[in-house]
Amino acid sequence: MAGGKATILVVDDEVNNRNVMVAQLASEGYELLTAASGEEALELIDRHLPDLILLDVMMPGISGFDVAEILKSEERTAGVPIIMLTALGDSDSRLTALNNGAEEFLTKPVARAELQARIHNLLKLKKCQDRLADQVVSRTNALESANQQVSELRDQLLHSEKLAAIGQLAAGVAHEINNPVGFVNANLGTLKGYVKDILRMMRAYESACCESARDPQVDARLMQLRTELELDYLCDDAPLLIEESLEGLARVCRIVQDLKCFAHVDPNEQWVLADLHECLDSTLNIATNEIKYKAVVVKEYGAIPEVECIPSQINQVFLNILVNAAQAMPENAQGTITVRTRREGETVCIEIADTGCGIEPSALPRIFDPFYTTKPVGKGTGLGLSLSYGIVQRHGGRIEVDSESGRGTTFRIMLPAVRLDIRNEAAAESAVESSAA
Repeated sequence: MAGGKATILVVDDEVNNRNVMVAQLASEGYELLTAASGEEALELIDRHLPDLILLDVMMPGISGFDVAEILKSEERTAGVPIIMLTALGDSDSRLTALNNGAEEFLTKPVARAELQARIHNLLKLKKCQDRLADQVVSRTNALESANQQVSELRDQLLHSEKLAAIGQLAAGVAHEINNPVGFVNANLGTLKGYVKDILRMMRAYESACCESARDPQVDARLMQLRTELELDYLCDDAPLLIEESLEGLARVCRIVQDLKCFAHVDPNEQWVLADLHECLDSTLNIATNEIKYKAVVVKEYGAIPEVECIPSQINQVFLNILVNAAQAMPENAQGTITVRTRREGETVCIEIADTGCGIEPSALPRIFDPFYTTKPVGKGTGLGLSLSYGIVQRHGGRIEVDSESGRGTTFRIMLPAVRLDIRNEAAAESAVESSAA
């Protein structure tokens, strides 16, 4: 209704009927359009969408019933109210008109006052519907914007929790790196001395080889130097030092790589098929120093398929639960953390069970609530399990927990091997192929 002026389309194959309608409605301030057939009406509506249509039923070509059905089947024109005007007064015609989407069915001749009242009411109703539709669009846009903000906040919280976990584990990771770096450094210092002595021995041999004849004194001096330098020991120990150093450097590289993968945050991370055993091993490697002084880790890995997931997020879930399990162990007593995996149909189950202090029954219903923590102030953010719960939900899975105070806790993570949306698409394609066959 541009400028508050409603546009009405009058469709009738009789010119006199059209003129009468136009004359009756012109004085009401409406903008009027006319069409002499259903085909002409549809073409006109494509160019200029009216606010209301007065539609004759009996017309050559496309009938009014068909025009109404076509208009109501298309999203752009479905909301335009239609008043059917016809000489047909039987109940079957009325029912057909209403079934095809007409809002009103009036029998000719129509009293002018009644027609104007019907038009006024339908336009008023359409105006309200248009206003509601605008509000729905506005609210939808607002909700989408709010959802985007929530998504961004969730990503920020996930990143913050990762940084908190990295900060918590930093000393342990540094310790794990310092150990191999320390003995690699010591080995290299020792090797430096070995190489210096070996080169000294080689120069002595080279000097001896330049003698024109073998001299027993030279041989004795070389043997004495060989004994002095413990050359046989050097030759045996040097390869071992090199092998040990390479192993230490590999440990450092593995820890750094696992830490890099864990800390990686990318809002456009791709879903990939991942080996959850590798994810668990990588996470255990990062958390080694946090766990090894408090618990023994027992792995009971079963045969499981690769799981379609975002690995860095699943690693976050594993780390949160493993660190919680280590922190639940009693002081001065080493416990056990058992990591089990198995397949249950199309679902992969990961269990992380500890022999720690357990969770009080009153706290159990709240452990996944944001910012809820049973740890002392400064020891936890209260976001770890909440974020883990959200991550598993977004992967189409669920987390279950069984706990008994003083006896330990078991977290059970259930993940579908394939994303649900892809599975549903595959099922739909299979159904189509079956029906086609």
